[in-house]
Amino acid sequence: MMGQLECLRQRLDPAPAGRCLAGVSGGADSVALLMLLRGLPGAEVEAVHVNHGLRGAESDGDEAFVRTLCERLGVPLLVKRLDLGGRRDENAAREARYGAFEAAMRERAVSTLVLAHQRDDQAETVLMRLLRGAGPEGLRGMGRQEKWKEYVILRPLLGISGGELRDALREEGILWREDGTNRETDYFRNRVRWELLPRLEEMAPGIAQRLCQTAALIGQDAEALRADAEKLLEGNSGPGWIHTAALAEAPEAVRSRAIRLWWERNGPRLKQRGLTYPQTQRLLAMLDKEPGATGNLPAGWRVRRRKDRLVLLSPAGERPESRKEEET
Repeated sequence: MMGQLECLRQRLDPAPAGRCLAGVSGGADSVALLMLLRGLPGAEVEAVHVNHGLRGAESDGDEAFVRTLCERLGVPLLVKRLDLGGRRDENAAREARYGAFEAAMRERAVSTLVLAHQRDDQAETVLMRLLRGAGPEGLRGMGRQEKWKEYVILRPLLGISGGELRDALREEGILWREDGTNRETDYFRNRVRWELLPRLEEMAPGIAQRLCQTAALIGQDAEALRADAEKLLEGNSGPGWIHTAALAEAPEAVRSRAIRLWWERNGPRLKQRGLTYPQTQRLLAMLDKEPGATGNLPAGWRVRRRKDRLVLLSPAGERPESRKEEET
């Protein structure tokens, strides 16, 4: 009879192949991921553990646990220890963690990062983004396969619940570490996890799976609309400019995506590259302005309305040197 781990191994989507680096925190999800990848034909897995140092001895205990686990399994391990400079917020930890992942991938010369986000994490992410007013690009949730800089991120557990992963580990007698801060409701995600989702589950059993299904459907639509936005930009935009007529004639959903994509490709290289909804609307409002009108954009940049196009201007009042071309 096939064990639960083997059954889950067949449900990995996508199934990693070749060399890959798995993020292993020591929690149940990441331990299950490591066990599943280790027995996957064609996968050559290495592990990376990030010690944020936020929980003192507990953080060091997580690191020691992961070291012992990887030694027992014969899995190469790279440990990255972080100094967050006293910051304890979720964004700071996440930013530092991904920076550590990037450093580990460079050091190991690996291009694929595999993370242990599972179905419950996806449901939480979708709810959090919904509460913050995200549009379709945010409500699609985390992708099973995403391009990240010059790397690829895989999340093969998104179709599997946390309960299933824990049951499989218990069946095999495999231990994991519990992070005490996961129960602290000071964090937004934890309030969604322990307060909001259980209440929704009472009202609509199976809500987590349906939220993930909805996110997948939204993702399909978002991809189609992005393709239309890409097509709009072809021939109707260039370095630092975009034709107004093409934007004005496009459906609103395509128009807003095209203008955001244009900004991401031509604007400053900010940590927060995308425009917010109000910023997008202000930029699109330039379509109704008279030639010569200007509008403000993030990081001191501006947009100027020309006769038949919008033009980006740097804080110095110039179009980016590498992107200048003659205007008609």
